Amino acid sequence: MTTTEETRSEADERTLVDRRSCLKAAASGVALALTGASSAAAAEEDYDVIEVPAGETHTITLGDDDTLENTLIDISARNAKFQISARGSGWEVRNLGIRGNWDETTKAEPFIVSGDGVVDNYYFADGATGDTYPNGPTGIYVANDHSGTIEINNVNIQDLPDNAIYGSSPGDPPEHSLGAGGGGDVIVTNSYAADCVSSSFRVGTDGSRVENCVSVGSDCGFWGFYNAPKVVDCDFSDSEIGDIRVGDGQWQDDATPRLENVRYETEVIHSGSIDGSSAGSPQRTSPEAVEGVPLSAEEAAAGGGSDGADPSPDDSSGDDGEGSDETEPEEHLLAFVTEPDAQLAGYEFSADGAVEFADAPYESPSGGRIEGGTYEAEDFVEEADDGTTRAGGVTGGGYGDAFTVVGPITSIDVDQPDAMWIELDGEELSVEEVLEATGADESSR
Repeated sequence: MTTTEETRSEADERTLVDRRSCLKAAASGVALALTGASSAAAAEEDYDVIEVPAGETHTITLGDDDTLENTLIDISARNAKFQISARGSGWEVRNLGIRGNWDETTKAEPFIVSGDGVVDNYYFADGATGDTYPNGPTGIYVANDHSGTIEINNVNIQDLPDNAIYGSSPGDPPEHSLGAGGGGDVIVTNSYAADCVSSSFRVGTDGSRVENCVSVGSDCGFWGFYNAPKVVDCDFSDSEIGDIRVGDGQWQDDATPRLENVRYETEVIHSGSIDGSSAGSPQRTSPEAVEGVPLSAEEAAAGGGSDGADPSPDDSSGDDGEGSDETEPEEHLLAFVTEPDAQLAGYEFSADGAVEFADAPYESPSGGRIEGGTYEAEDFVEEADDGTTRAGGVTGGGYGDAFTVVGPITSIDVDQPDAMWIELDGEELSVEEVLEATGADESSR
């Protein structure tokens, strides 16, 4: 593997720490010794961690017979990005997890592939800030000149403002702005995509295939853009435009996708036709339903994946084996972080559970500590008789306050939103996103 355009010197990268591992330890109260770096495995983990600094891009280039494997790329910092290019023959990308929300809204293709290669066990599902096409990243982009065979297996791509897998370019006609495509095949198997603008799985050559895949809530689940690609044993549902989409309104190049045991509900045909019909209502809707699909960036990097058992929303089981749906409330690290020029920035929040001051195991972008309870005249935690808690305080100057919170966070009020932002477990989120992530129901908002 060759790496170019690194964002830091090698010496600096050796000092990077897996921030989320720190957070997990802090939340559980367990001390975790860290010796990791962006190119060395974190303690007690079987994968390397690359933590991308704010505003920078970590670039990796693969050529013939190169391999990228067991790696977690953390883009949690603001405007942190990654760029992977895999071209040539015999390259492999295995067990790769992307952690953090992509918060840059410029169109991007952060993972470009062509030639003869394999993408196996890939997670890019923490979402993106952009929500309209093409304001953000594509999940995997297959280059126009691709002329070999690319096998994509066990990927989990969600919530992107572009295609999850954009694999139709090799079928581009000569009049396309990029010129005629290379005609290569794209084989997508055992994968999950959801809530992506344009499509989940988009292919366009005769030898391309999408098999045993699930799509939910994208503009379309499968898009047969050109030629006669094959679709086998898939479930596509809740698409904004059509679960199956055929051809394209601009190039008017007919497509005839061939369906075998594909369950879907809606279709839209721009040019061409569908060879086959729906095998019934979609049966699978979650990533857990597709065996081998990674459910987190950490799981992907470690080589893990789903066992293929799709949990029913109506089923629940407790330790007593009698269907109890009681679960332990989750504990989170909630932080209020300020810009360097902020002064006396106040905030307040409420939670249905215990709240304690905490010291975050990382610094603000300005280099300030993020620690609750340091301003004794203003910082407070007040627990009510009914178990709910109200807390708040004042901070500024590039510093921040932090709390451990057990249970749902039900409300947050920030006095100076232009000078202060909110982080949950190290990730910058809006108020609504924090409430949703911690499980607050609508009635408590």
